[in-house]
Amino acid sequence: MHPAKPVSIAQKTTLVAGLLGLLVAALGAGVIRDFSGPLLDGNDTDQYAYTSYYFANNLTLWPLPALNLLNNQAFYPYGTHHVFLPWGLERDYFYALLNRWPKAEYAPFLQVYYLYSLVVVAVGTYLLLWRRFGHVWAVGVGLVVSVFSFYSLFKYPVHLNMAVTHWTVLCMLATFRLLHDLVHRQRVGLPFWLVWAWLHLAVLGLELGYVAGYALAFTTLTAPGIAYLFWRNHVRSAGWKFLALKNWFVVEYTHNSGAVLCLATLLIGTAWAYLPLAGQISVEALSYSFPPMAEMRAWSSPLRLFIPSLRPIDSHAIDYGTYLHDHFFESYAQTSPGLYLTLLGVWGGWQQRRRVWLWAPVAGLLLLCLAYHPVLLPTLKIFPWFAFNRHAGRATLVYPVLLSMLALGVRWPRRGAARVGLLALLVLMGCEWYSGYTYRLHDAPKPVNAGLLTYLRTLRDLPGKAILDWPFCIQGADSPLDFQGLCPHYDAQNGVNTLRRFYHKASVGQYVGRLHPRLLAPFLADQWPRLLRPGYTFTPADWGFLDRFLAENAFAGVQLYPDLLTPTQTAAWVARYGPVLAQTTHPTAGRLWFLPNRDLQSGTISSNNELPNGDRRTQRLSALTRP
Repeated sequence: MHPAKPVSIAQKTTLVAGLLGLLVAALGAGVIRDFSGPLLDGNDTDQYAYTSYYFANNLTLWPLPALNLLNNQAFYPYGTHHVFLPWGLERDYFYALLNRWPKAEYAPFLQVYYLYSLVVVAVGTYLLLWRRFGHVWAVGVGLVVSVFSFYSLFKYPVHLNMAVTHWTVLCMLATFRLLHDLVHRQRVGLPFWLVWAWLHLAVLGLELGYVAGYALAFTTLTAPGIAYLFWRNHVRSAGWKFLALKNWFVVEYTHNSGAVLCLATLLIGTAWAYLPLAGQISVEALSYSFPPMAEMRAWSSPLRLFIPSLRPIDSHAIDYGTYLHDHFFESYAQTSPGLYLTLLGVWGGWQQRRRVWLWAPVAGLLLLCLAYHPVLLPTLKIFPWFAFNRHAGRATLVYPVLLSMLALGVRWPRRGAARVGLLALLVLMGCEWYSGYTYRLHDAPKPVNAGLLTYLRTLRDLPGKAILDWPFCIQGADSPLDFQGLCPHYDAQNGVNTLRRFYHKASVGQYVGRLHPRLLAPFLADQWPRLLRPGYTFTPADWGFLDRFLAENAFAGVQLYPDLLTPTQTAAWVARYGPVLAQTTHPTAGRLWFLPNRDLQSGTISSNNELPNGDRRTQRLSALTRP
């Protein structure tokens, strides 16, 4: 018999990475559960697919990618600036590719994208760490930053943009590994430098206002250490000169030419796809100024780090805000990545306390995040990309990776008491993993109402340029409820404008991340808040104004919300614009009745289903929205 061939390192790595990916995919699928169709629950969830839909239909690629952000596809027919949608460029490109296929809007693309993110972050973490810290640590951290990152896990699907963190986490870990290698004078090859550089471009594909910024902030804090350690290792000690650097590059390229060429091509392609769009969105968003009082909503106590994810005493079971005086509690596990992880981070940080270059940037970003208050102590705003960060608790999405970096310094103790302590922490870890993950399973996804999709297809096939929701909702996430009287039913209607991704017509209302008062001027001038006031009875002059508004702007009809109106109001609308052509129910807004524009259907008004660009109102669009 021939002796069995030993398993190679590459085979073992591939096997472990594959098994880890399968495990995370299975656990992630257990959270998602419903892959039968699109996500549509009437809440913030709907905004992400809508943003991707908007992206796909307003993107030009040549010579550089650019978005049409000024148009009247929302706030119709006046128009608005769409810069404050929840962009996620990687997700949006994914949808733009999918959008080439028939019925793409009915595909479960957000579920697939989220599952992809979980697998990428887990497997990528393992591949980055196993050579330096071993397979066990690498797998453990991969699980911590993916399916056992409870804050991010509970963000799905309502705040999907902050549940998808893969490139940010991997960029931070790659930066930490680079710092680790330089501290320990280990060789860093050209391919790794290129991967590290590419990850800083890849983060731009994630949520720009929050998620991508933490990776850039960590690199900023580590840059002095990387520069000094590189000089210490290669310039001061080795006397590097330009010729030596050139020779190093030639040797690296010769030994890794295929990888170097592939990575260089990936770098260029990613830069072309992301940098122009990230620059456009950032420049146009930063051109608006907002009053500071809009930021007074979200401080999260650092003491929450010590709240365990154990159901009898976790942050859902007990109202810790009463004791910590941070009452704006947005999500499960906010500032509470797990007591086990906090203790492991403290232990590991203490054990590597003499390696200042290694732990100082990690602790620095951790302290900046924990101390952050949007107004009273805006520590994170030293970084320009956090200019619109209004919620301290959302930094929780990077606490697992920061504490894991510190925990990687934990060494197996020699003394019995310390071993017992470490074993107790591992038992606590298992209990918190089980408790937090199974608790997440209690949030069963609600299947999409098939009747709603049929109803929306009916609207899609009607002539007309837009749909008038009545009442409609114009609202910003940074604004008080019912801002300027333009959203009297916020909880019910903040997501209804996103239905246009199914019926492909313009909408009057829209919910955005930020809403500048200047954008509301035409609505206030035409006295829409008066007409939207709950219980208001229209006068003959009001009905005349509405008749002209619907006719002049070629509306396909009115989408009525009977559950948000009084019986008298509903009867008046049906009497004037009825009969009801189609009806269904919406997850938050209740019943929907569609009253078609009879003049448009009879041919009295022509419509080519294209949005107008030259009418009286849209001529004012650029002047209205440009700062």
